[in-house]
Amino acid sequence: MSTICSPQKVNIDRLLGRKSAPATKADTDALADALARQTQQIKDLEGKVTRPSEYVGGLPEAVDQKLRAAYQEGRILQLEGYQAQNAHKHQEAIERFTRALPLAETDSQRAALYNLRGNSYDSISEYGRAEADYQETLKLAQRMSPAEDAAGARAAALGGLGLIYANRGELDKAEEHHNQALAIHRDIGSRLGEAADLANLGVVYGRRGTLDNAEKCLRQALEIQREIGNRLGEANELGSLGIVHGQRRALDQAEGCFKQALEIDRGIGNRLGQANQLGNLGNVYRLRGGPGDLDRAEERFKQGLGVFREIGNRRGQATALGNLGTVYGQRGGPGDLDKAEEQFKLALRIQREIGDHLGEAASLGNLGAAYLKRGGLEKARDHLQQAQTIYKEIGAGGEGPEKVRRALERIAEQQRQQERGEGESHPEG
Repeated sequence: MSTICSPQKVNIDRLLGRKSAPATKADTDALADALARQTQQIKDLEGKVTRPSEYVGGLPEAVDQKLRAAYQEGRILQLEGYQAQNAHKHQEAIERFTRALPLAETDSQRAALYNLRGNSYDSISEYGRAEADYQETLKLAQRMSPAEDAAGARAAALGGLGLIYANRGELDKAEEHHNQALAIHRDIGSRLGEAADLANLGVVYGRRGTLDNAEKCLRQALEIQREIGNRLGEANELGSLGIVHGQRRALDQAEGCFKQALEIDRGIGNRLGQANQLGNLGNVYRLRGGPGDLDRAEERFKQGLGVFREIGNRRGQATALGNLGTVYGQRGGPGDLDKAEEQFKLALRIQREIGDHLGEAASLGNLGAAYLKRGGLEKARDHLQQAQTIYKEIGAGGEGPEKVRRALERIAEQQRQQERGEGESHPEG
């Protein structure tokens, strides 16, 4: 249970000036206790969640208790946001990091707060604001000394920018920034940072379709994770390798990677990882399409959905619901399109509630495709255009926007054919 919701929160708020009463000695003592508890909670959460490149710049050791309290509240919210993929947690974390910025006394502290806030903006698809924060981190890093870990701050910002450009479909810029971050992490001997950059490059190459390069980078990242004993990272890289094999339609190899990752995640108690790998296995069976495979896919997606619900991960729930909708649409039996539409609508509702704009666009695209199958061109076009608008607003690129574009082109062509047919018909005389 988060100390953010504990009784110590009142004392922290009072010290931070959100209540008019001055801080008492009892408040100060309670604050010290709360900070110690939060420090331990941060350590526990950091061992359980996958995070982007980070730079904390001495914030955990800040002497100013107001600064440290605001940072630690934000950090816990952010880590909980990663764990549950919860946009509201990240929005609260952004508020705490923003409040902490005027309290920062050094460039390294300011750089850390901008980087951490950028990570949370990126997590809720606020790419423009995330990019601005990462650029601010880079500016501050130029003024910092090596003793302040200027290189670490720069690498974290470059990695964050690489993730943004990848999400926008600007793969050349993404590759450039991840390679710069990789060179820095290798220079300063950060094996964990090196593995993260290699994994990010693997994802970029996978999206570009250069699968040999993707596999090479991911295998290097996997080797490092094993060398440093990072079981969480090992499971992540195995899952990413499985996705590359899936792109090649080497489904047996993909299945093997996902099963290995699932076994590791179960062994370390990583419930989020388990849910993700169950979803990956579901996609393997869905793509395989043999006798009983769609039933197996449905079973895995439902298992993953159950885990997402247990851990309160609403974004994951929406993804699982969307996958189930895809299975029902692929099955195509009586009533299956109705079930597919129902799942897509449930996913869309969650995504709108949590502010997942990228997911919202995907679900609108899925609904548009479902209506297109039914022959409802106007309804399909409306949903697809809504999806296209969101993709453009958040600057997203990649497969999702491309699918929407192609679907809208098909609708336009079908409507032109209908118009030509009507124009060629003649009334009987």
